[in-house]
Amino acid sequence: MVPLVLLLLVAVAVGFTAWAVDSRRNAYGVLLLPGIAVAAAVLLWFILMAAGLASEPGVHYLSWLLPMAVSIPAAWVGAWLIGRRRVQRDTESLTALLG
Repeated sequence: MVPLVLLLLVAVAVGFTAWAVDSRRNAYGVLLLPGIAVAAAVLLWFILMAAGLASEPGVHYLSWLLPMAVSIPAAWVGAWLIGRRRVQRDTESLTALLG
């Protein structure tokens, strides 16, 4: 259970870091990227647990290391896709209102 808690803490920290670094962070909420990072990490953790990776003696560390590593690109891709689309949609709405 301790590896799962550490996995969640790292995924949340990665999500908050991605939010803090993103220049378009005002387009979405502060909890969106940590939520995406946690969801990706927990989903992969469940898949690895179901595959029995945690019971393998030589590679049991991968069951918590891989989900931590997956949370990084998940948060960045979420920031890139959602931030870009929401900024574009906000700009179009403002242009329609002012024009």
